[in-house]
Amino acid sequence: MTQQSQTDLESLYGSSFYGYGGGNLAADKDLPEYAQLCRRLFPTLLNHDEFEAGGPEREEALARYFKYLTSLPLSSLKMEPALLKGDLQRISNELTTLLLKESFRPNASAKETENDLAFSPGYEKTEDAYVSAFGAVSVMNKAAVSTASRLGSELVETQEIVGRLETVCGLFAHEMAELDQRARLIHQVLDKQDLITRIVELPRVMQMCVAGGYFEEAVEIAEHVRLTGDRLVADIGDAVQTLPGSKNEFRATAGSIDKLVGFVGMIQKHVQAEYEAMVLGLCRELSYTRLGSSVAAQTVQSRQQLGISGLGEPSGEASGFDGSVKRMSQVAKIVSILRSVGMFSEDELRMLYLRSRWSAWLATEESLSGFAPSVFQPPNTTLSPLAGATKRGEQEKSSSAAEVCAYLAKYIDGFFLWLAEVDMQYETLFAAKAGSDKTLANDPFADLALYSSQQFIHSVVPLLAQLTDASGISSLDSLVTSHARTLARRKIDFAVPVLVQTLHERAFVSIASGIEQAVASACESILAVERALLRDFAVSDGSLAAEQAWEQLAVPTRPSVELGDAFSVDIADGPIRFLSQYRVSPIGLLQYPLLSQLLHAFRDSLHSLRILVLAGDSADSDEVPILLSMASVVLESELIKLGESIASLCSKVESVGGRCKGAARDVCLAFVFGLVRHVAEIFEGIASLNEPMSYSDVGLDGGDLASALYSADVFSPLLRFIHKN
Repeated sequence: MTQQSQTDLESLYGSSFYGYGGGNLAADKDLPEYAQLCRRLFPTLLNHDEFEAGGPEREEALARYFKYLTSLPLSSLKMEPALLKGDLQRISNELTTLLLKESFRPNASAKETENDLAFSPGYEKTEDAYVSAFGAVSVMNKAAVSTASRLGSELVETQEIVGRLETVCGLFAHEMAELDQRARLIHQVLDKQDLITRIVELPRVMQMCVAGGYFEEAVEIAEHVRLTGDRLVADIGDAVQTLPGSKNEFRATAGSIDKLVGFVGMIQKHVQAEYEAMVLGLCRELSYTRLGSSVAAQTVQSRQQLGISGLGEPSGEASGFDGSVKRMSQVAKIVSILRSVGMFSEDELRMLYLRSRWSAWLATEESLSGFAPSVFQPPNTTLSPLAGATKRGEQEKSSSAAEVCAYLAKYIDGFFLWLAEVDMQYETLFAAKAGSDKTLANDPFADLALYSSQQFIHSVVPLLAQLTDASGISSLDSLVTSHARTLARRKIDFAVPVLVQTLHERAFVSIASGIEQAVASACESILAVERALLRDFAVSDGSLAAEQAWEQLAVPTRPSVELGDAFSVDIADGPIRFLSQYRVSPIGLLQYPLLSQLLHAFRDSLHSLRILVLAGDSADSDEVPILLSMASVVLESELIKLGESIASLCSKVESVGGRCKGAARDVCLAFVFGLVRHVAEIFEGIASLNEPMSYSDVGLDGGDLASALYSADVFSPLLRFIHKN
């Protein structure tokens, strides 16, 4: 750059500006970069013909000026247009002064020339010189005005450039502030990098702990993530808010802060999801901790679907005391974990436990459904014949009484074991506080026991109607009684009274129906003999039909019954003393097939009655005497019915006469001193089991419950025929 160009630039832009950097382009290595930046920002300005004519010198000057502007603070940059306007006015004034000076300089020389030429002959030529001088001044004035106008337009363009530059500088300053905020934020993140890395791995660690059964560790991890994540978000927020900068600058970095907070929240959300899944799994795990014998078989598949293990796999051998202790340990561990999570109050935890225990019983009941027999439904006579045939087909498929009894034994035993175990676990896990009012009115377990007992009765009673075997009913009654003692001590035996009463009713029906069927069959046989006698009046002549009919009552080769002193005691003195005079042994009754069969039938029914009495609890002291009284009434009525049938036969024998009188007399004696006495002895022995005093096995001492069997109405109709023969 020439010295003249530098002088022109100094006069145009100011020496202070041009002196920045020493005016050496080679020394300022960044000037080409500023020139290139100027070309991108102000392409119209640099492509102007005048700048192209100026060459690299003007480009260098503009680059220096742009570099000078970028070095100014924003407050000084805003004042630059006013300074430029002042410089332009100063330049315009100086230029005008210069032009005026240059204009009047020839005038002074012309004056001197005029004085010299005043005395010369060529004075006219001097006037022409003045005219030319004024023409030159006019041209110079026009040039000055043109130059001032051009400088004014350039000043306007410069002001526009400065305005755009101010906008760009403002954006640049804003971006620099945002970059600074981001840098500080990244610095904060890098300081917490190890902690964030550990948090990123926590959801996977949480999942592995839950899958492996390390629930206590999972609870600690969830609590750690919650506290650490909240503290981390709070630290980042505090650090960002304390950074220098305006609100706009902070708002520019709010998106980055939200992303970081969202990241930490996402980790917390994943851990919380695993945590909640673990809690739900533990709640369901309570339902899978149930009886592990054949009564309640757990399935591994259902536990695998839950994704939970570690609390003991289901075992088919976990039964009895060991199984109860194992289940107690599992339930106690689960309840302890649920109590530590802090999501449930104590009352909610009680209800959760009780609901899970009820679900466990429903699962056990479902596992027993495969053994459940079909319920017998009596046919509806109002239905069509086709429907009646369908009903009969269903009855044929109905399960036998033995299958029903076996199923009820499993079902009843399983329910009472479940109820007692739940009560034991409940008392252990939720011990009543000192001074608390633990009554059935405010105890949720009592509500569960009552509700489950009602459902149990609804399920069992329809099946009890199918029981016809008295021995099976007696075994069920013994099973119920064994559980009733345990449940009564805990005051949860809601289902026992109804169940015992129903079993006693079914037992009485079974005993009574067995006796009635045996007596009805015997009466039919006696009636058949009577009809044979009426058809054949030649019975004394040895009719074959009569002999065959009598063989059912008395074997022809039987020894004759010798009464001896049996009638030395009058029946008026009492039936007990009368029956005690003579006794036909059970072996002797074998000579009388019909009476022997009746004795076996009575023995079977009374044996079932004996089991019921032995199984009866002391708490059921009112039930057993009522059952014995009802049984004694049935025995008395059936014996009276049988005695009347034999008396009717004896009256027919007496009318036809013949050898059958002796057989009829022996049948009467065997009935009175054999069948009646044996039934009385057996029943009296059974009745003595429910009384404080003991009786002899073969003696007839009487008693309040057995007195009905010693009524004279049983054998009085036969005594007249015995006396006559």
